[in-house]
Amino acid sequence: MDVRQTLICFFFFTLRGRNTGLINAEIISTGTEGGNITVACIFTFSARKKIFCKQPCEEGDILIETEDVTAQRGRYSITYTEGAYPVRSTVLYVSITKLTKSDAGKYRCGLHRSLPLPSYQDIEIRVEEAPISSKPNVTLKPLSASVPSASTQTTTQLSSSTGSYTPSSASPEGTQQSQKEQTPAAGVLLYVRLTLVIMIIVLSTAVLIICRKRASEPKEPSVEAVYANITEANRVSEEIREEDEESRTPPLEMSAV
Repeated sequence: MDVRQTLICFFFFTLRGRNTGLINAEIISTGTEGGNITVACIFTFSARKKIFCKQPCEEGDILIETEDVTAQRGRYSITYTEGAYPVRSTVLYVSITKLTKSDAGKYRCGLHRSLPLPSYQDIEIRVEEAPISSKPNVTLKPLSASVPSASTQTTTQLSSSTGSYTPSSASPEGTQQSQKEQTPAAGVLLYVRLTLVIMIIVLSTAVLIICRKRASEPKEPSVEAVYANITEANRVSEEIREEDEESRTPPLEMSAV
């Protein structure tokens, strides 16, 4: 084997070692039902034609095939960032919005070129069920309640081996459902507070009426006062009796000597 053939073989195996072979390692990404998902396919060299398909990538499985930098078709979209070998890699971002259970499966993103060989990246997308929060069993309608809007939470999953990331955000449907679940609870709390305020007012009014009624009633004389009155009456009665006895003293008899 001459030097030229050795260099060609070395260059070929070097390219394969840099994820530029026909099919690279598989990327596994997980999303939530109703949310969005984005996967980054990393390549060493750039290309004009980009493809995003669902395996087996036959006719009818092609989701997007374009030479543009960005493209969208329904819920599927791609964004292409061209790199400069060996400074930075070329990245093809593929996205699916409003995930459903049927979106779970194997996909493939790729760059078509003549030289070096076309590169593909296998992707496995897993879709988890959205968490279901418990609903309060109440039938009361809220009088007035303001529920803070749920902020969209975004999580990014990074893979050191594949260089992919997956941002998943809460869907508008999930936010509206959370607001509907929180509104009855806020209404119940407001109803309970209003009931407590009314009960306090009623009890305070009743206590005030009872106090005023007791204050207006005549006071019963104390035992000391009754005893003093009886003593005074007895004293007056004794004085009257003594005066009567004095007035009844018999007259003196006159005798003749």
